[in-house]
Amino acid sequence: MAKEKTDISQLITQAKKGNLNAQLTLAGIYDEGLGRQQDLGLAARWFLQAAKQGFAKAQSSIGEKYLHGHGVEEDHEQAVFWLSKAAKQNDIDGMANLAWCFQNGFSVKQDYEKAVKGYQKAAKFGHVFAQYNLGYMYAQGYGIQKDIQKALKWYKRAAKKGNAKAQINIGALYAEGNGVERNDIEAVEWYRKAAKYNYDKALYNLALMYIEGRGVPRDYQEAEKLLRDSAVQGYSRAQYYLGYFYLNGLAVKKDISESRVWFSKSARQGYAKAQYQLAKLILDEAKTESDFAEAFAWFFHAGEQGHTKAQYYLGTMYANGSGIKKSKTKAYSWFYAAAAADESRASKAMKKLEKKLQAADLAEAQKEGESLCATKARDASED
Repeated sequence: MAKEKTDISQLITQAKKGNLNAQLTLAGIYDEGLGRQQDLGLAARWFLQAAKQGFAKAQSSIGEKYLHGHGVEEDHEQAVFWLSKAAKQNDIDGMANLAWCFQNGFSVKQDYEKAVKGYQKAAKFGHVFAQYNLGYMYAQGYGIQKDIQKALKWYKRAAKKGNAKAQINIGALYAEGNGVERNDIEAVEWYRKAAKYNYDKALYNLALMYIEGRGVPRDYQEAEKLLRDSAVQGYSRAQYYLGYFYLNGLAVKKDISESRVWFSKSARQGYAKAQYQLAKLILDEAKTESDFAEAFAWFFHAGEQGHTKAQYYLGTMYANGSGIKKSKTKAYSWFYAAAAADESRASKAMKKLEKKLQAADLAEAQKEGESLCATKARDASED
């Protein structure tokens, strides 16, 4: 123990004198917690000192730490500064992370073409993160012509090295038949590979295959296990589905209280389906004005995202003054939005309200309804 402290003390002394190897060694020790407690702050300090001496790997390391706020305060300007220096020396981590900055517009003007070029350079040298992201850019057509076959090529290179995101994206391409022939068995295999890393989205997607009986026999018991593993990690869609299982008694004993717990977890993360289901449960048991107001609030969150049934309920609650001040105009607006998505109950409710509204109020309600429809269209395009 005494010798270990002496060795560290000697390294610190040498590092303070500008010894590059000592600085890098210290940075590595603190970064990985080798023989002592991990300290990302000290790791960043010594990476920075080494970076100032022009060592590319140190420059990319401190750049990445500034990018994600590991051991230092997140600072995208500093991240780009150091990653650019590393990239100029052909450091593949520097190139890949700088490309990520261009992709997302971190302290630089968003530029997909520059991002693609950076990913291409790093991917050719086998950088897994760059290979995955290059596949993603090809799949989306960002900064380069959309090409699913090339996306698949780069996804598979990253997937072979254990990149779970690449594995799940390959599975999704086969499950959806996107640019490739639909193959549920192939999709399941790729989802399984990603699920082995306990990746929440992969667990969820695999669960859906068991629920729908695609590529595997339908098995609600297996689906429930996968959903739970994903849900406890905080994946909102898995939380919603687990709530749905409890609501309907699928593979578990029917339990409305437990259903509400999982719908609440998902709803708080903004998942519209969960917000709607939570609102319905609250409304079904509502006894006080506060209960109705809470139900209205969750219907509103879902309705804003274009959930058609939630929009219908919002119209109903405005029409009846349940949980919100009564307003025929607002009721009509929400019915209008729901009817535009073929909600038959909303269409019937609209016709009844039309007879009760003045021409000016009706025009205002229709305008607001059109605005709600436009919001829904924008949300759908961004999903």
